[in-house]
Amino acid sequence: MKIGLVAHLKYPISKPYAGGLESFTAKFVEQLQERGHDVTLFASGDSDPRLNVSPITPTATKLLQNSTGNDRDNRVEYQEDLAYDRLFDRLRHSDFDLIHNHSIHPTPLRRADELPCPMVTTVHVPVLPRLAEQLFEKPARGCGSFVNISEVNRKEWEPLLGDHVVIPNGVDTSFWKHCSRPRNGRAVWFGRILADKGTHWAIDAAHEAGIPIDLAGPIADDDYFRQMVMPRLRSADRYLGHASHEELCRIIGAAEVCVVTPCWDEPFGLVVAEALACGTPVAAFARGALCELVTPEVGHLARPNNIRSLARAIRLCRLIDSSQCRHVAQQRFSLTAMMDRYEDYYRQHLSGTFASDNRLVETSLELAP
Repeated sequence: MKIGLVAHLKYPISKPYAGGLESFTAKFVEQLQERGHDVTLFASGDSDPRLNVSPITPTATKLLQNSTGNDRDNRVEYQEDLAYDRLFDRLRHSDFDLIHNHSIHPTPLRRADELPCPMVTTVHVPVLPRLAEQLFEKPARGCGSFVNISEVNRKEWEPLLGDHVVIPNGVDTSFWKHCSRPRNGRAVWFGRILADKGTHWAIDAAHEAGIPIDLAGPIADDDYFRQMVMPRLRSADRYLGHASHEELCRIIGAAEVCVVTPCWDEPFGLVVAEALACGTPVAAFARGALCELVTPEVGHLARPNNIRSLARAIRLCRLIDSSQCRHVAQQRFSLTAMMDRYEDYYRQHLSGTFASDNRLVETSLELAP
């Protein structure tokens, strides 16, 4: 197939990835290319050129965020609106078999019916106001078809999108591997460091559980890092910076437990799948899709924003067999399984066998009690 993949513009699709969506997008393109598809990635010009990037902005719009207040938000919004409108002016005359939208922006939804080919949107986010407003103005049936990444997020979107399919995100289990070395007796937290990710909760809970913690990831909020994270770190704790994926794999694989502390209802949680692929059990707040991902065989859930509950989950995770975590990741969250399901979805969509209720791909997620 000839596929145009539309990315978001806030961060470049390149290493070291700013977060899970950037990593997911890059791996998605690589997998399609390896499977013989002709893929063009529409993203910022500072993205990885090996992904066959067709730039729609010179650089990621995060570079516009040097100013403060509403001016910053308006500038970013204006630049992104303009970029996506220009892109869809081009796509109206393109010869793609399919457009796959990962952009989390309203313009692709607004202009989907102008395309000469079908458009599929993967819903990576909760119900954001700008997307919801677009769907109120234009019913979902005129915006292409939709794939969600978790059952909890599908239910949140159902009033706007109707029934639609769930294909859980996958990770490269040939890259995220079990560490052959003995566990180091430490907890690990990784991701972008900002208040929404709850880094400070992970530190406090690790200390309550009597275990030192390693932090890895880019600092997305300097004030939060200085005021809420740094003062909590003890001499045995470590902030390891914005580690490469290769370094992260070693760090996670050596840890006793991975702590995941979202302060909002995350639609998925790639960090969970990556940790499990490394054989590392997960202690997490019971929020959003984490209630689907973290089952008793691979981790333990805690009451949100509760240090004692999370500390107990950390202690219980130390009893879990790492090989069981690895096995579950391979069975439920492998990149191969995810891409197989997307390819089936593409083929069914293009062949005209696509059902109106989108129930062509079944989800096998098991909810934790």
